[in-house]
Amino acid sequence: MELLFQQLVNGLAVGSQYALWAVGYGVVYQVLGLMHFAHGDTIVFAGLVAFTLVVAGLPFWLAVVAAAIVGAVIAILIEKFAYAPLMARKQTFLAFVAALGAAYILRNIGTAVWGVETQVFPVDILPDPVVAVGGVSIRLFPIVSLVIAIGVVVAFQLFLDRARGGHAIRAVAQDREVASLMGISTGRVVALIYALSAAIGVLGLALYVGNTRTLTVGLGFAITLKAFVAVVIGGMGSIRGTVAAGIAIGVLESMVATYISTRAVDLVVFLVLIVALIIRPQGFAGRSAALRA
Repeated sequence: MELLFQQLVNGLAVGSQYALWAVGYGVVYQVLGLMHFAHGDTIVFAGLVAFTLVVAGLPFWLAVVAAAIVGAVIAILIEKFAYAPLMARKQTFLAFVAALGAAYILRNIGTAVWGVETQVFPVDILPDPVVAVGGVSIRLFPIVSLVIAIGVVVAFQLFLDRARGGHAIRAVAQDREVASLMGISTGRVVALIYALSAAIGVLGLALYVGNTRTLTVGLGFAITLKAFVAVVIGGMGSIRGTVAAGIAIGVLESMVATYISTRAVDLVVFLVLIVALIIRPQGFAGRSAALRA
């Protein structure tokens, strides 16, 4: 029972990371109709910048803020110089190819600067106390990770519902041309979408690093893949569905790794993806033309 409870907690923590990675990815797809396959590599590149800052002596959360800014800038530049010229000519598939190219460019630059070795953060970057609950010892950081992730998602939802920028994003999601005719600067809104996507993803990576204390250049593709799966299963356009799917995937992976085999984790996840697509192709939270909760 103790092992089951601890793995459930760990699965919730991992799932919260997936949820944050997936929310940003899903918003880009829903609003712009583009598979942003440079998402994960943008996040990891920013995370490696944070690693350098932490090693240089900057407090961890300040390094995370700096990394979020770096990630946002990179995402905006990728959109402006790689995606926008192709999307303007309705070349969505070529924009997808450009996304893969951007991902590999970031990965190669990251490899040239930091190498392929696993970067290990200092052990004391964040406290990770263990408490006993009913005779079961559990780490507090996974629980804190879940709380932080839920807080970020709620804040993002409130931004979409109440802030002027959030209303502009919803308008562009519904109809980009009409939004432009209404006086909304669609270029600025698109930049905002990519910036938020990267910044939220970096927060998810911060939770990952806080839990594992490690980071590798090759993690980017895995992040993109997990985000993609969560968005598809949860339902494109549904923030709540995406978050629920991300958390569920994290719990599923934890249980499979514990009770079956670590080698079976991806096998089971993608079997679930296939079954989910067969049962409900639009995702379990459905799909609409506009962003919704």
